[in-house]
Amino acid sequence: MRTVASVLAVGAVVAVALAAALDVLRPGPERLPTDLAGELVYSEEDCSRHALRLPSLVRRDFLTVGCGVFTRRDNLGVQDGVVAWFAYPAPGGTTTLLRNADVREVAWLGGRRFAASLAGGRLTVWEGDSLLGVAATGPYRGLRASPSRRWFAAAAGDELAVFDRAGRRLWTRPGHAVAWSPDERYAAVAGVREVAIVPAAGGEPVAKIPLSAADVDWRQG
Repeated sequence: MRTVASVLAVGAVVAVALAAALDVLRPGPERLPTDLAGELVYSEEDCSRHALRLPSLVRRDFLTVGCGVFTRRDNLGVQDGVVAWFAYPAPGGTTTLLRNADVREVAWLGGRRFAASLAGGRLTVWEGDSLLGVAATGPYRGLRASPSRRWFAAAAGDELAVFDRAGRRLWTRPGHAVAWSPDERYAAVAGVREVAIVPAAGGEPVAKIPLSAADVDWRQG
């Protein structure tokens, strides 16, 4: 009887440990919402790259190494103070939108509109060479636009802020990188110890995935 009791006790411990391990993959007390779809691609601090299938969280690993995984959908860039669409391969032609030596980063918002971070700590919105307004002040970096250009985001310190294409701040959350779902219903925000899945228009997270991501992207499955 004592042997049977010991086996049962060990089995109970193993079951508890297994349940705890499974809980690590769960976004809090519940599983991921079933309407999440696609793949969450992310890189770690060592630049290894992985992808999680949503909503199952089945992981696959990439053979290639790359610290940046976010997919840009335009050729808009800035070089030597010139904001332009750059045609590749070099020496392809360019279409200049703005000449401003203070421009550091840009994110295309559709048509001739774009967001730009400027030297001195200004996050701005432009229509060609016309300044539409200052969205925020601070050392913003990592500008990114949503798939339809409806929103853009930038990080300052440990906080990530999301704006509409007019430059109005919509919401903020601790984090350093963001990617939107292909249908633009949700945003994945990479923080220090988790990736939070939040409604794209703002609100409380619908899920938190416990992983440390240096960069993140959300792609079609």
